[in-house]
Order: sequence, then C-alpha cells, then structure tokens
Amino acid sequence: MKTGTNVKLFLSVVMASCILWSNVWAGSGAPEEETTVLETLIVTGSGQKTKLLDTNASIHVINRKDIENSGLGNTAELISSIPGVVNQKSSSQTYFSIRGTRSGMSGGPQIYVDGRPINVGVYGYSKIDSIPLDSIEKIEVIKSPSTAKYGPNAGRGVILITTRKGTQSGKSLSGHVSAEYGSWNTRKGDAAISVKQEQFDYDLSAFAEKSDGYRNDDRDIKNIDGRVGWQFDGGRIDWITGYNESFNKYPIGLAEWQVERDPTVVSANTKEDGSGYEMLPNESDEDLFNTILTLDYDKNDLLINSSVGFSRDHQDLSYNKYLNDSTKLDDNYEDDRVENLYDFKASVGKVFSGQSVSNTLTFGLDYRYSDFEQDRVYPYDTEGNNDDSEAAADIDAEKKMFGANLNHELSWNIFRLQSGLRYNYVSYDLTNRVPQSISVDYDSDIDWSISPSVNILDNANLFITWNHSKYYLPMGYYSSNMSYDNAYTRPEDLDPETYDTIEAGWKHQMSKAFNYSLILYYTVVDDKIVSYYEGTSFQGRRNAGTSIHKGVEVEIDGRPRQWIGYRLSFTTIDAEWDEGTAKAYATPDASSTSVSDLSGKTVNYVPEYEYTAGLDFYPFKDTKYGSLTIALDLRGFGKQYEDYNNNLEMSAADFLDAKITWDYKGFQCYLSGTNLFDKEWNRMVNATGKAHSRLTTGSGFYPQDGRYVGIGVAYKF
Repeated sequence: MKTGTNVKLFLSVVMASCILWSNVWAGSGAPEEETTVLETLIVTGSGQKTKLLDTNASIHVINRKDIENSGLGNTAELISSIPGVVNQKSSSQTYFSIRGTRSGMSGGPQIYVDGRPINVGVYGYSKIDSIPLDSIEKIEVIKSPSTAKYGPNAGRGVILITTRKGTQSGKSLSGHVSAEYGSWNTRKGDAAISVKQEQFDYDLSAFAEKSDGYRNDDRDIKNIDGRVGWQFDGGRIDWITGYNESFNKYPIGLAEWQVERDPTVVSANTKEDGSGYEMLPNESDEDLFNTILTLDYDKNDLLINSSVGFSRDHQDLSYNKYLNDSTKLDDNYEDDRVENLYDFKASVGKVFSGQSVSNTLTFGLDYRYSDFEQDRVYPYDTEGNNDDSEAAADIDAEKKMFGANLNHELSWNIFRLQSGLRYNYVSYDLTNRVPQSISVDYDSDIDWSISPSVNILDNANLFITWNHSKYYLPMGYYSSNMSYDNAYTRPEDLDPETYDTIEAGWKHQMSKAFNYSLILYYTVVDDKIVSYYEGTSFQGRRNAGTSIHKGVEVEIDGRPRQWIGYRLSFTTIDAEWDEGTAKAYATPDASSTSVSDLSGKTVNYVPEYEYTAGLDFYPFKDTKYGSLTIALDLRGFGKQYEDYNNNLEMSAADFLDAKITWDYKGFQCYLSGTNLFDKEWNRMVNATGKAHSRLTTGSGFYPQDGRYVGIGVAYKF
C-alpha cells in the first residue's frame, strides 16, 4: 500500500471518530481521572498557574500520558512532531523553527528545563537532544509568547520542559528504572528516585544513551540531575543542579550519487569512482553544567517569583573533513569553546479583587550575562599557513541582557484584558587576535503585548493577541562576520530582528469526548537575517528584508469511550518575503550567483503545512492481567523550497509511528517504532540553489533517520 493511501485511510479513521463522538458528553463512559488537553495546568512567566483553556496564546502541551503513548524515541522528535514546529536538523544537531521564523546557524526558540536555559554556546544551540523522555513530566510549546512574561528573545517561541518530581506521585518514596534496546545498536538506560519527608522533598535521576546512529554518528550521552525542595506556607524553594556530557559525530552532506548508493554513511569518498579522498565527519565533545535556585510564593493575593542560575558549557569541536587529504591536511582545526552564563530573574505581583472584578499587577526584572571564549588551533599546520584564520577565530566575547517588565491582567465577569510592557538593554563586546573588535549597544528597545478575551460560552475562550518583540542575534553572527571581513557583512551593520504577531483564537472544552482550538496567526519579521555567499563560499550574515508568516492552526482531542482516545493537529505555514534581497543562482545551472529580489518568494526550509493524527486504544485497563495501550500516530509535512529563489523543492513526507505498552503491577514492557514505512527523506542544505548534479561531497543532501524499532522494560515504584 502506498504511503499516500495510508495517510488518507488513517486521517479518515480519525475524522470519523471526531464526527461520531462530537455530541457525546462527559457521561459517556470516559474515566473521571482522564483530563482533556484544555484542562491542563500550565505555569506562566510570572509563576501563576492557569488552565490552557484560559491562555490567550497558541500553546501546545504534551503531558506524561502523551509521552508514554508516543512511539517516538527522543525528546527532539516528540517536540518536532508538533505542527508548526519545524525540525531543520541537517547532521546530528536538532534546530527547531517555529512557524518558519528561525534563521540559519541560530538556536530558534528559547528552551528551558525546570527554569534552566539550555540554549548555550556562541550560536545559542540547544541541548535538546540530550534530554531523556523518561525524565519529562510535561512540555509546553508557546509559539508566540509575550516577552514581558517569558523574557528576552521569546519572539521566536519558548519551549518549557518540566521534569518528573517526587511531589507529583503523592508517595514518600517513588521512582523508576528503565532500559531500551533498539535499531542501530541503540542502548538507553534511565533511573530516578524521589523522597518526600514532611516539608522537604528530594529527586535524583540519571540517564545514559549510546548509539551507532542511522548514519553511524556514534552518539554517547550521559545526564544526571538532582533537586532539593522545601515546601512552606504559601510557597516553595527549589535548588536544581544538572550535568550533561555528550559526544557526537556530525555526518557530512552527501552528493546525490552517494545518497543513492548508501544514505547511512557518516563519511564518503569525494569521487564516485573512489579515486578521491574520504571526507570525515566533525566531532563534538561537550559538557554542560547548570544550577538554579528558585522561589515561588502565592498567598494572600501576593505573588513572588524569582530565580538565580549559572550554566557552564565546554565544547571541544574537531573539524576533520580533510584529514585524509594530504593537500588540505593543514586546514583541519580544533576549537576549544567555553561559555559561562549567569541568569537572574525576580518578579513581585499583587492581586486586587472586588465584586466580579480582579486585577493582577506584576513587576519584574531580569539580567543575563554571557562570557564566551573560543580558542582555535590548527594541529597539522606546521608551516603556519592558517595563522591569520586562527587569529580571527580566537574570540573573547561578552553579551549582557537586562530587562524590566510590567504585566497587568484585568478580569470582569466574562471579559479579560491582558497586557505587558518590557524595556530591553542589550550589549555585545567581541575581540579577536587580528586585532579586531566590535561593541554594539541596544538601549531603548520596548517590547509590548495586549490581549483582550471573552468567555461567551462556558468553558470557551475567544481572544485576540498582538505581540511586538525583538530577537537579539547570537554572538556567533558577530564573531563570524568579523572573521570573514566582507564589506557586505560587517558585524556593526547587523540589527536585531523585529517580530510583530497577531493571533486570533477560539478554544472550546466541550466534553471529554470532543475539544478543539482554532488559531489564526499573522507575523511580520523585519530585518530578517539571511546567509551571504560569494559563489558557494559562505561570507557571513546580513539583514535581508521583511518576511510575513501566516496560517491556521487546528487542534482536536477527546476520549469518547474508555477504550479509545484521539487527537488531531494541523497547521498551514505560509511564509513569504514581502521585500528583501539575497545572493543566489538565478537558475540552478547559472554559472555564478547574483543578487536576487526575494519579494513574493516563499521563505526556504519552511513546509507549506504540518500535521499529526493519533489514535490511542485501551483494550483492557486495570484488570488482573494489567493494562494494555496501543498508540498509532501519523505525522507529516508538505513540500518546501531549499533555495532563496524557489527553484528547487524538497518533497512532502508522511511517517507512521506506533507503540504497544503493557503495564502490570508497576512493571512495564513496550515495543515502539518510528517511521515504520521506512520513508526515505533528505534535507537539502542548498540556499543558493545550485543544481544537485553540481553539488559535491560535504554539501547538499542530509539523509534523515530511517525506521527505528525499540523494545524496552521499566519498573515504577
């Protein structure tokens, strides 16, 4: 059966379930302990808890039940299955782009684990690939948050990950252990223990994974986290510390003939007949330590939320592409990168209540300081051919971000008005050994948001939101532009991107059998960044112009009967340049690049739609034989362009995932599968639009993971 036929059949089953049960109400036999997605409690940037139904934003929540039912094997895959969250992974690194707003070589949305930032390094890449699924309680993806609530650089979205804690089990002692073996010699192990003693609670968890990987990228990850909590009258204090160690190879891009021959290779010969040299992958050995102390207080209409944190990221990156080429051996280098990141946040709020009226006013301050150093050496360059390049790449950089915010929420009967205001001060200071330096300050930027809403029906929310915010570029943009020293990519000419987003939404919690939300969004990105090339030689980044991103997002879920549940999410992503320029090939066969007018062209690497459709079956539950769960998920995305001029397309793709889980008295066994049809799909990194037949090894095609099957066991106590 063809994949397209499977897609139509599966979606037909899901939609039939929605129609069949749309008029079945809460008394239909669904167990009382089951909650709908819109009932999920989330925590806002000021520390207040609220139901997802009452949030005036497009927020997608993945809870513990969703995680356990998913056939996906890691956290990055699970998040990127959310429609509107585009995975722009090329080699071994995951890059999220929400609604197509991310620019190349940047971290995309801000990601926090229990309040700890995991966007680290000179480009702000995240450590999302190192976060184990078994340790997660909930994931919240906020596609267009208010920066006044969620902090600086939230314009591209925020992902909040909450880990599992002993306080959630209600037991004095709880924990779990698990192990999994799967395709590509993948081995995973996870263990956690939680203790609760009166006002104190403690958590300790550890995770390890080793895998050859689909493309033999030799992943090796170790993670350990600990937490101490103190619950007192009206609030709690938590101290959380974590350490992550990871080793990865970054598979190179392949030429078309190499993909057809073997898409799983981590390296390849530069010549089709084997007469060239073997181009090797880069290697990264990275350690991340972070710690945070948090205070949350909510009593007598007083709200206090504060945190102070520290992160240290140390990466050894080896550029090995030419190790087997005697004529280029001295071009291989090693980078020693260290970043120390200091974070402070504090907010205080007051709730003023009256008859049918409630006012909440919150004022906050935050400060982030990043100190980054990069030391480059060319270990095989005995004659000093790369001394100038080494001096340009030896970077000493600082980035300071200070913000003050004011948030207000007014509720009166069925009406609610939320608004926020934020002042930003951001400064960059970078030097290298050329010597060259750059110092840039942004000290008068104001972010703001306003959102009225009305509950015209019980358990329904109609809202409109307008957010205005800045995205301050990663330090790597400034440092690389310094090293290339090109008149078109001067670092002092870089400006932050500006985001203006209007969302209109309707959320309706009808029953346990049928709940839905509908969001329309429209985002204007000014000063959008693009990469600049001379021919195919990368020469840094520059502000290109204005892009417009718009679409419709639909989510439906329900549990119409005790033995079946369903979920459906769909989004369109229409990302188009309003005006702008980039240097690219006018046609794939053109002899050289030229400046192209981007007006009216689709933003590259953005699919025209994304969807997920899932069915959960519970043939028997809480019987003397235990419980059985069968979950099926179909996900996919539409076509997308790989180049600025829209001459080359990446085709649409659909994937089927499944998981069968049996639970019995604390024990759990499962069989999971991802991409069960073994769909072959390649991401093409080719923004300038050069013909595929002209691409050589080290560029072009990046094959994505094929079918993965894993079997696992776990014990919970």
